[in-house]
Amino acid sequence: MKHLWEATRDLHHACEQHPVGAAMATGKPPLEWYAKWLKALIQIHTVVDENLPEEVHRCTRLETDLLATGFDLPESHVATFYCNLLKGNQLRIDGAAYVLTGAHLMGGEIMRRRLEGYPTSHLEWDDRKKALVVLNTYRVRHDISQEARDCFAALLAIMDEIK
Repeated sequence: MKHLWEATRDLHHACEQHPVGAAMATGKPPLEWYAKWLKALIQIHTVVDENLPEEVHRCTRLETDLLATGFDLPESHVATFYCNLLKGNQLRIDGAAYVLTGAHLMGGEIMRRRLEGYPTSHLEWDDRKKALVVLNTYRVRHDISQEARDCFAALLAIMDEIK
């Protein structure tokens, strides 16, 4: 049985190599792309956060960051579709929690430093150690591989929508 990181590695790399993901990794994405990304994440976290411990909630911080960009954006169609799949499905929510919490905690620490001049409060933690404990409850699971892959696929589709 593969670990989650192994089961999702191909899609994780695809997100990093996507033009939007690659622009984010440079630390200098177009501000509108960044704002659209934040908007989509807000939509997803609105569903996911209500099912997670408070230590890993990101919605309020994402909203603060989006407001700081100055963009007033419509909702992402792809994120709306994905959120409808998440609602009421704990396995899908757990798969999304693994992907998003891992991204915000692990890659987010690097991204926060690279995104100098961009609002990044969603990548800051009141208690990083407690958040890591929550993340580790997902990392050891073998029953949410497909759901984690579905989250990565949704993120890729959101990047396509942004570009």
